[in-house]
Amino acid sequence: MFKRFRKFLTEVRAEFKKVTWPSREQTLKQTGVVLVVVAIIGVFLGMVDFGLSGLVKMIIG
Repeated sequence: MFKRFRKFLTEVRAEFKKVTWPSREQTLKQTGVVLVVVAIIGVFLGMVDFGLSGLVKMIIG
């Protein structure tokens, strides 16, 4: 069992060496894009929620 686990860890290490890691600048830019998209979607969903809540209140009374 330990031989299989050791082989697994060796293979994981070999795969990590193949990975092309992004630079700091790329990471910061991509993080910025993600935050902006999340903010836009959050505002949109907030507006939809507000509108639907008002609609339900009008229907219910």
